[in-house]
This record gives sequence, structure tokens and C-alpha cells, in this order.
Amino acid sequence: MLRLKIFAKLAAATSLTALVGMSANAQDRISDFSLVDADGRFFQLSRNAHKNAIVLLAYDMESRDARRAAGDLEDLAEQFADQQVDFLVINSTGLADKTVMREEAEDEDISLRILMDDTQLVAEELGLTRAAEVAIIDPQASAVVYRGALSSRHADGSRSERNAGSYAEEALTAILAGGEISSETLASTGDALDFTAKTAFLESVTYADDVAPILEQRCSACHQEGGVAPFAMESHQMIQGWSPMIRESLMTKRMPPGQIDNEYVQAFHDINHITVEETQKLVHWIDTGARNEGSTDPLAALDISPAKWLNGEPDMIIDIPPQQIPATGVLEYRNLVVPLDIDEDVWVKAVEFEAGDPAVLHHIIAFSYGPDGINQFEILNQGIGLGAYAPGNELNLYPENAGFPLEAGGGLLLQMHYTVSGKETVDASQIGLYLWEEEPEKVVLGGSAADMDIDVPPFSTKEMVATKTFREDVYLSMLGPHMHFRGYDANFKLRYPDGRVEEVLNIPNYQFNWQKVYDFKEPMFLPAGTELVFRGTFDNTEYNPNNPDPSVTLNWGEQTWQEMFFGFFRYTEADSGE
Repeated sequence: MLRLKIFAKLAAATSLTALVGMSANAQDRISDFSLVDADGRFFQLSRNAHKNAIVLLAYDMESRDARRAAGDLEDLAEQFADQQVDFLVINSTGLADKTVMREEAEDEDISLRILMDDTQLVAEELGLTRAAEVAIIDPQASAVVYRGALSSRHADGSRSERNAGSYAEEALTAILAGGEISSETLASTGDALDFTAKTAFLESVTYADDVAPILEQRCSACHQEGGVAPFAMESHQMIQGWSPMIRESLMTKRMPPGQIDNEYVQAFHDINHITVEETQKLVHWIDTGARNEGSTDPLAALDISPAKWLNGEPDMIIDIPPQQIPATGVLEYRNLVVPLDIDEDVWVKAVEFEAGDPAVLHHIIAFSYGPDGINQFEILNQGIGLGAYAPGNELNLYPENAGFPLEAGGGLLLQMHYTVSGKETVDASQIGLYLWEEEPEKVVLGGSAADMDIDVPPFSTKEMVATKTFREDVYLSMLGPHMHFRGYDANFKLRYPDGRVEEVLNIPNYQFNWQKVYDFKEPMFLPAGTELVFRGTFDNTEYNPNNPDPSVTLNWGEQTWQEMFFGFFRYTEADSGE
């Protein structure tokens, strides 16, 4: 049987593969990987383990063979439409511009999903070397079971003078029948994929000059002693020991956390991001042994002692009353009233949260109230109030010349959410307020596009949409998606009064453990009548590694094993005539 033969091969290669991440050129075994497609949607191999096979066709826009093969692949997909087989196109030329690929798909009438392998690392993993070449993956075994020409029409070599027929079709038929792929594999006639752009600089990569600076810039803020990450990047020895996990995290886009679509990285403040070239350097350095061939260790020499406050010393520091957190149990939200000792109105221009115990503090939302007490209507219309804390979202910024008013004699209402960690603890968090010296020109307002009617059946996925229409001209300054463990992806679009639709933020791989809001560097002007459209997908299947229980029906609820669907936003009103 085919799969029995594969497992025998894998057992012999497991130890070496775990150390250096062998590519499919050397073994049938492959690592888990993730890619974003041309439409900005997320694909991860391991989350498709229920499929019988995954078929990928290497595509190059400059290759006539690849264009012809894409059409033939669509015909093959129709033949296996009811066989739990996914047919995908993968652009492994290094192209990063999804718009170009979407235009190509329209021009060439390609309806199949197109994955963007901008680092070319997945092509290496699969052993793809030529355009129009096909790799067939057994996703349950994480193995390439066929690699070669799609059919005789795209084959190079003999195979009895390239017998007519579809070689990929023969291979799939054998796989689905539990048989063996016994026929000779022929290479594709497509042009060789060009890897020279990256191989030139990869030959000179060193730990001290290349790897350590990337880790310092992209990773060390969390991966430090006492940080939120599980290990400290404090030496080469530590990095080498953790290198298989680092590789896996990069190949699956799990780290850096909270990655948004590359198209929107430059639009927002403080985005976790790693470049294509940096990813290539790290993975190839790990694949060649993760060695330090120099005499210095820059990470060991680092004095990582970041300032307590990311935005500098606050004008006001508010101590939240210490909260006793038990070792186990379900904790309801805690609503704390914290009066502010201010005798005159002040205007906030930024808010920062300092978590007392990040292991148990799930979130803080800070609302305000005035001297007349808590007005629930006002609080409901504050959106996320002054700001919110969640892992990955300590600092909340407002637009230039905009602020949030705090009235003399008033204070803060804090919504506190805790989860237990297995040991008793005390959380003593703080809030830092940064103030304007004079009253700013604009008031920060907030709200959300939300839907509380959540109903996701067991072992299923469901897409939801919520909208909010702006009745006046405004400047949009922040977006923030919020779902729980079943959240899979999310995006925001604007539907303008003239019918034009514009996507303004895309999170292909939504991660509940990194609840960031996204502050625009330059707020967007929205004319009256513009509709904000928040879309998200819930994955309540057993293939979601974060799913606490795929057998339940998902409904709205405050606890993390239940679900929410909020698309938060901040804005300021536009002046008349803008």
C-alpha cells in the first residue's frame, strides 16, 4: 500500500528531519506550511488533514506551459470534484503582489485558488523546480507522494514516448484506491523556477551579521527573561536548541504573532512584521545547522531591559486595585469603578496598559464616566472607551489633534477579564495616560460593527458579516477585530456612497492570543453614507488547533470557549466642508 511505504520512509528520516527540516528534494516528508492566496485568504496544510490529497501546480506568469497546465488542472479538478481533493495553483516565482496575480488569473481565466509563495520556501519544501510541475501531497502523512509532469502534454523525457494520458490523474486514482504509484515520473517541460535572486545573498548569511540582528529586531521584545514568550532569545545556544520550533513558526506564519496582510503593513503603527528576505535567511540558516561560525554572540551581549512604558513616562499613572485570582475555576467579568483625583477636565491623547500578571489577564477595557456617575448609554457609545489591553495591545494611540475627555469629578469604569493559570496569583495592573496640554481640535469617538446572533454548528465553519454606516463625514483612525478561539480570519472593507468598495485591513491568520487593534498612521476620510463592513470566519472543526471543543454549537458568550463578533473602530468627526 502506498501510505505504508511512505510511513516506512518517514520513520527512518524523522530524527534528521526534526533537526534540520529536510526539504522534499531529499525526502518525501515535508513540514507543515502556510501561505496567503491571491485573494488574501489563509491556507495551512495541517488544517486540511481531512482531505484525501492536495494537488499543487507551480505557476509562472512568463511560462506558456504553466498557463496551459493551469487550464488542464481545472479540467482535472472537475473529474475529482467529489473526492475530497483540493487543486491549487502556487506561484513560487517570488511574486508578492497579489493584485498582479489576480489580474493574471482573470486574464487567463484561472478559477482555482492561487497561493503566493513569495519566499519560495514552500517550493523548496515540496521539491518544485519547474513551472507547470505538479506536487501531490498526502496531508495526513505530510508527504509528497507524486512530483512531476501533469500529463503527457506537459512532460519531458521518454516514458514510452510520453504515453498519452494524465499522470497526475493516474497518481490520484491510485492514491484514492489505496494503491501504489508505480509508473515512471517525468519532469515538466516548463522553464526552471528562478531561485537566483535569493541564493546569491543566502550564501553569505552568518549568525552574527544576519541572524542575530533579525531576532533582536523582530523577536527579542517578547522572547526575553520574564517576557510573554516561552523562551528567551539570549544566546546562540538557546537559538540553536529552539531552531526547529523557530522554523516551524516561520513556515506556518505563526510568528511573529498577529501578522496582517503585507499590503497593509505600512498603513498602521507598530505592526509585527518580518520581511521575505528575513524569513529566507532564518529558515536557510536553520536548515544548514543553525551554526555560529564566528567568535562573537551578539544576543548574549544584549542588555534587554526595555522601558516599562512603551510611549515614555505617562502624565498620569492609575493603579488598578489588586485582584486576587484563584488557581482554577471560571471567572466572571469584573467591573471596577476607579475614581480619578482630578479637579479640572483633562484630554487624553494616548493610553497604555501595564499588565500585572499577563498569564491571567485576558483583557481590560477602560470606559469613562462623569461627575454625575456612570451613564450606561454613554459607555455603550464609547466603543472600546479610552482604550483596551489584550495580549499584544498595550499601547492605544489617537490621531494628531484628537483626544478623549475626562471630566473633573469623574473616573474610569474598567471591564476586567481574567482566565486562571493553575496557580493562585495577584494581578496589580496599571494604566498610563498621556495628556494634551491644551484642548485638542477633535474628540475621539468609537463604536463597533457587531453581530450577537452567532450560531455555528459542530464540526463546521461559518462566515459572518457585520456592518456600520457613518451618517456624517468622519476620519477613520482605528480598526480592531475581535473573536475568540474559533476565529480564523478577518477583514474590513469600506463601501462608499458611490458603490466603490475598498479593503482597508486584512488579517489572513487571525490569532486569539494576539488581540491587537490597528491605528492608522493617517486617518482615512469617509464621506457620509460610507458603510464599514467587518467580515470574519469561525472555524469550529477539529482541524482548528485552538478549538477547545468542536462538538459544541457555538453561540454568543463572554467566556473564551464561547464566541464574539466585534469589528471595533475609532473615528473623529470631519469639520464642515472637509
